[in-house]
Amino acid sequence: MLILLGLVLPAMAEAQGLLQSVNGFFELNFTTSSSKSTDSSGNTVKTDSIGYNPRFSLAINTQIFPNINLSAGGLVEATVSRTSIDGVSTKSKGMNLRPYINLLWNSAPFTVGVGYNRREEYAKSGEAPGVTNISDEYNAAFGWKPDGLPSVDLLLFRRNFYDEHRQTQDTTTDSALLGMKYTYKNLDLRYQASYDDVNSKLFGLETKALTQTGKITYSDFFFDRRVSFNATYNITRQDVTTTSSGKGGEVTSQAFPFAGLSINLDVPPPPAQHTVALNPNPALIDGNLTASAGINIGLPPLGGDTTARHMGLDLLNITGVNNLLVWVDRELPLEISNSFSWDIYTSSDNLTWNFYMTISPAPFGQLFQNRFELDFPTVNTRYIKVVTKPLAPTVIGASGFPNIFITELQTFTKTPAGTANKTKTANTSQFVNLDAKTRILDIPLLYYDFSYFYSRTDPSGLSQYTLSNGLSMNHRFSQVFSGMARVAREDSSLQGEKQWDYVYNASLTATPLRTLTHTLVFSGRTGRTHLGSTAADSLYLNNTAQLYQGIDVYLSGGVNYAKRETGEKVYGSDLNFGSNIVPHRTLSLTLNYSYTTSDQSGGGKPSASTNTGRGDLNVSFSPLRTLYLYGAWSVLTQTNVKTSYLQNYALGWSPFPGGDLQLNFGYTEALRSEDRSRERSLGPSLRWKITTRSTLDVSYQMVKSSSISQKTDTNAFSTRLQIFF
Repeated sequence: MLILLGLVLPAMAEAQGLLQSVNGFFELNFTTSSSKSTDSSGNTVKTDSIGYNPRFSLAINTQIFPNINLSAGGLVEATVSRTSIDGVSTKSKGMNLRPYINLLWNSAPFTVGVGYNRREEYAKSGEAPGVTNISDEYNAAFGWKPDGLPSVDLLLFRRNFYDEHRQTQDTTTDSALLGMKYTYKNLDLRYQASYDDVNSKLFGLETKALTQTGKITYSDFFFDRRVSFNATYNITRQDVTTTSSGKGGEVTSQAFPFAGLSINLDVPPPPAQHTVALNPNPALIDGNLTASAGINIGLPPLGGDTTARHMGLDLLNITGVNNLLVWVDRELPLEISNSFSWDIYTSSDNLTWNFYMTISPAPFGQLFQNRFELDFPTVNTRYIKVVTKPLAPTVIGASGFPNIFITELQTFTKTPAGTANKTKTANTSQFVNLDAKTRILDIPLLYYDFSYFYSRTDPSGLSQYTLSNGLSMNHRFSQVFSGMARVAREDSSLQGEKQWDYVYNASLTATPLRTLTHTLVFSGRTGRTHLGSTAADSLYLNNTAQLYQGIDVYLSGGVNYAKRETGEKVYGSDLNFGSNIVPHRTLSLTLNYSYTTSDQSGGGKPSASTNTGRGDLNVSFSPLRTLYLYGAWSVLTQTNVKTSYLQNYALGWSPFPGGDLQLNFGYTEALRSEDRSRERSLGPSLRWKITTRSTLDVSYQMVKSSSISQKTDTNAFSTRLQIFF
């Protein structure tokens, strides 16, 4: 394709400035490592490896005519490696070829584009025959965005994925995506249709899926903005036709979540149950497989956030699923992708999470796509999440991946294709959400609020609704005191089982000084389900103060009570205090401590009491612009569980920052008392800016890890030469 392009366009090159739009790079990577692992029985395994990875990229991006943009280019990459395990050597090699060409015509309000890209990968390991996988993709796009009229976007593409001899892979996918959007004042109308025809020729399996989604949103204010109103209606229908000749294969059905969820937080290791409410994250389910959802699993900087990343889905109804796809924004080499471990949890309320299983490692890059694929036995659940830790500094090559952003989380159900037959399925889901708010009084500020949510899924007929009527009040009593209160009744039904609840909360805030705040919060809920009555109440006092410039402290605590339908009663208490201290711009200290108690009784269950305490101290110190020191200490105490300790240390030194020759030295160490493990990584790195368009990176890393079961020592050397043009 690139050769053909060079024959067709040379006459235009100088006139249109084509050569000025050419850029690319040459890169040469070299790595070598040696490791020695010894298990608790004294068995030793020694591994040595050496690898070369040259890469060459060429790209053209130019306006060949005023309204026509050309982008074309390609990447050629080779890998050669040799691995020796206890003296037994294996040689591997690979080749990666990726040419592409795209043309885009833009003349408002129209855009039209066509393109082609190919990905060909050859891999051979040891004496096994080499394997070549190929992906050919053709695409066409049309856009129409007139002023004052509905906008239209249409994308068509065909993708052929096969191996060189079509013996293990031979799949053709034809897809079409249509999106329409129209906005008039406060009314927003959207329609989207996607059609996928996946033909797996080796298995004689063809799946045709048509998914249509319509959404209507309206919002407005009335009566001098005293009344606000919002309404949303969403309907999705999916029709799937499967034709099988009985040669095997799997039929995959996608589940469409109601909400995406996420949080960064460390929890007890599996298989322990834990309690945490995940926060909404719409970007996890927006269908964009390349844009970040705000979750980074790359290597954190020294002293950065190393807490676990939780990514979850609310399926709204109990659904059987057995596959999760975790999409990221970039390609990952095998040693990086295999370093992640994935813990799967399920929940019925997005609060109490039960461990299901761990997958480590998870396959990455199947079908040449940037995603981890997690397969597991079918589980029926409303909420599901996957938890992983960010990239560890002890992973060889981790320094080259400071950013690995999660872009999407998808869930599916896979079933065997079965015998020769043709099946059709259709599913429809609908959501209605209404809410209104009326300002009754200005002093005190008194509101009436109303909300209604309804959902239905067919052909199962599962439906649920929640109706809420409430009154809320806000008032400032003086310059020091202010308060708010709300009471509401909620009537709901899930699968025909009705329940009602009274929800109430109130708070009183005192701010005697600009640097001192006290807040007393009372909240509760009482109601009845078909199983019995329920109740929950809590009272908390929160205090924050700035004692001096650079010294902030907080102290909060409270009690809570809950009664469940079974008659079980739970009494609990919480105490939290901490401080952020910055005595100097070079020194920062953070201290946190929390202590919780829980006592359970009644409901035909034995009484139980648990206490949990956790303390954290983080210190960062930069005495020089070139030197960074960090330390973190944590202690966790739990009832009937041995106290655990965690220590983290880090050091970074850059004696020549900003120059053409940059020398860096890094050191990290982590110690955990649970498994008596220690992980230590240290080594120098150097970057030489040879010219403005060429750099040389050299690094040496020593990694030592030990635990009750194993001890491993690894030394690694790597270098990378980059030349840009």
